[in-house]
Amino acid sequence: MTELKTAGAASNPSGRVQPRMIRNVLANWGGYLFNIAITFFLSPFVVHHLGDSLYGIWVLIVSVTGYLGLLDMGVRGAVTRYISKFHAESNHRDANRTASSAIVIFAGFGLVAIGIAVVVAFTLLDRLHIPAEYQHAARIVLMISGFTVATSLLSGVFGGIIVALHRFDLTNLVEMVGAVLRSSTIVFILLHGGGLISLAVIQLGSALLIGIAYATLAFRLYPELHPGLIDADRDHFKLIFSFSIYSFVLSIFTYLILYTDSIVIAAVLPISFVTFFSIASNLITYSRGLLSGITSTMTPLASRLEAEGKMDELRRVVLVTSRTASGLMFPVLLTLLIRGKTFIGLWMGAEYAELSGHILWILCIYQFMGPGTSVAWAVLMGVSKHKKLVPMYLAESFSNLALSIILAKKIGVVGVAWGTTIPSLAINLFFWPWYMKRALGIAPGKWAAYAWIQPLGAMLPFAICTYVIDRYWPVHHLVTFFSQVALACIVAFFGFWYWCLNAAERGNYLGRAKQTFGWSSGAPA
Repeated sequence: MTELKTAGAASNPSGRVQPRMIRNVLANWGGYLFNIAITFFLSPFVVHHLGDSLYGIWVLIVSVTGYLGLLDMGVRGAVTRYISKFHAESNHRDANRTASSAIVIFAGFGLVAIGIAVVVAFTLLDRLHIPAEYQHAARIVLMISGFTVATSLLSGVFGGIIVALHRFDLTNLVEMVGAVLRSSTIVFILLHGGGLISLAVIQLGSALLIGIAYATLAFRLYPELHPGLIDADRDHFKLIFSFSIYSFVLSIFTYLILYTDSIVIAAVLPISFVTFFSIASNLITYSRGLLSGITSTMTPLASRLEAEGKMDELRRVVLVTSRTASGLMFPVLLTLLIRGKTFIGLWMGAEYAELSGHILWILCIYQFMGPGTSVAWAVLMGVSKHKKLVPMYLAESFSNLALSIILAKKIGVVGVAWGTTIPSLAINLFFWPWYMKRALGIAPGKWAAYAWIQPLGAMLPFAICTYVIDRYWPVHHLVTFFSQVALACIVAFFGFWYWCLNAAERGNYLGRAKQTFGWSSGAPA
């Protein structure tokens, strides 16, 4: 379906793209670092209080209920896409009808999520390697998690509206406050003997509070927005699903890739191996939070630039942002690749270092392709050119599942990591450069140079420095470890500054830094 026409709609100028984007990225990174700090201290606490088996069950249930997130069906992305577009056009009527239709959709899907959780609790869990003494608690946790998913779906409408208005600072503030309340409650409850059921109740309460905060902020930011059941209509249902159906299909494959590993491990191997795998996979997830701070700003930005006909500017932003994202992520990935075992031993305990470190090393390999493609993915969602991604991610998800099962039976939990890595590496190497040419008109060689080659070349001195530090500078405390990483990051900065940026770009960044911080003389030129 073609997008709804907006007769007589005014077009608002977007202003300068870069300052808004930088503000949003910095807000996302602030939220990311805050949550990383909380998770860093909370994860060992939860693992050691629950034990390997109970923590493995918790991760497994999170993975199972993660599939209920598929009921989003891409609707939140559609809300962000069209609210951003309609707001830019001052078309408040269609914005209201889009939000109203999305609320009706998510209310229905929330009820479906609760129903599925109840059914799965009494069918699927019996087939997994969950000890008999934990079966009852696991069923209750799964049903509570269904209500949590339903709450998150409904609040996603209002979160999508806030993002569409480019107020990432507010979404991050809400998430940060929610994280503090949730984490402090978890610590208190576990210290007083709480278990899995208590964790599930805390998650539900946190989802409710975040949803209320999102709704309040959305109405304040967009006072012309007055969604109601009466405003939901057939045309806007079609509009939403014309965008979201392909996003939904892609989400299915993404969820298969993200959440299948724990289920495969639980079905083939002892439940305790889920804990070892999750330690490694969680580090990958945490590191990608740094990347999502950039990519989450790209979808509404791409929608706005497309609506204003600025496709050349969009292509420029894609290339520069891909290079920047890779330059930021590569030091993190190289640190995990070279020093992952050392870090896990210091963080979680020596008993986890060898196996979880080996899994982490394997998972890191394909992540080097991820920053650029993540930026591209977000942009394609913003301009509704994500449909052609479906066949490739269908192939990746089923290859992932099949390889993970086969290799898990042959070489154990390490095989699950290889089952995830091999298909993703192939898609990133062979599909994405071609599709960037087809969808956005960016030549494959230019795309590869910006997204991969330049940033990787810039980080070679950092990799050498990190290897030398790990081999010749023994570390016994996390404070020392992070100090070593910070020292090596100086090398990474100079590598990116001189290898990836030209003289004009360096001058531009120095000028902005001087204006922002009042410097009289700047960084190296």
